[in-house]
Amino acid sequence: MLSLGAWLVLWALLSGNQGWAFGAPLAVFAACVSWQVSLHAEPVHLKHLPAFLGFFLAELFVGGWDVARRAWHPRLPIKPQWVHYQMSSTEPRVQLLLSAMVGLLPGTLASHFDGQTLCLHALDHRQNWYETIARLERKLDRLLKKSHP
Repeated sequence: MLSLGAWLVLWALLSGNQGWAFGAPLAVFAACVSWQVSLHAEPVHLKHLPAFLGFFLAELFVGGWDVARRAWHPRLPIKPQWVHYQMSSTEPRVQLLLSAMVGLLPGTLASHFDGQTLCLHALDHRQNWYETIARLERKLDRLLKKSHP
């Protein structure tokens, strides 16, 4: 079960530590609902967290810079295209987080996944979107892979 503390921390991060009159009751509600549906956070492998955060934050910056550059210089060449990425991980948490996080990477946005195939819109399909997503998937897999005793 995600504890009340985890929901409060999540609220603080997402709200910029503001709006507690709304956030605190919402966190209590979320904790009660998560307890009712037996929602629990699986452990992560903390030794892989620094590498994951470093990679993701760097790519987040690159993605933001790329979008800003294209906004200021709209004549930059783009070649938008729907592309498919074949996920290698069978871990549902990895697949779900990967589909949610690729929109924060440079020039990609996931629309859905079907089985092992992630359907993406690439702003410029000539960019190396495939390797960036593959690296993110590998890092998520190491971070979230369930340990076997």
